[in-house]
Amino acid sequence: MYFLIDATSFYCSAEKVMRPDLRKKPVIALSNNDGAIVAVCPIAKRLGIKKFVPYFQVKDIVRKHGIVVTSSNYELYHSLSTKMMDTISQFADDIYIYSIDELFARFDTTLSHDSWTALGRDIRRTVWKEVRLPVGVGGGMTPTLSKAASHAAKHLRGYNGVAVIDNEQ
Repeated sequence: MYFLIDATSFYCSAEKVMRPDLRKKPVIALSNNDGAIVAVCPIAKRLGIKKFVPYFQVKDIVRKHGIVVTSSNYELYHSLSTKMMDTISQFADDIYIYSIDELFARFDTTLSHDSWTALGRDIRRTVWKEVRLPVGVGGGMTPTLSKAASHAAKHLRGYNGVAVIDNEQ
């Protein structure tokens, strides 16, 4: 079984780790020259902010809604990424780091939980408890299926951050 574990709006979530007072506020992160939006937390997304838009185009919306704007902090992101990957690696037989906020985990051993979904929930809970990053977890018999399940976990109602494709239905 493969899992794809992906941090939610990683740069914004990382900023919220360092500043818990921002946890329930809309946050965006800008590129290293502060010219474009590179990350948007879910709260800011609901206000209509999109990624990869030049910052000057949304300044009025940002001001109107009190959206917190941060500059990219790559040292922070690297540090939290390493902690997240180390935390997840405790569960898996093998991991493949796909990007700064995303990895594939492979499980060859016997399942130590009631279900693959229960394992996904445990990984999600543990990453939150130890690193304070929200993640989506998708499981499947192939890396491609785990990627599809990860999308469902984060974007479709009812999955609450964990989805597993473990049969043909």
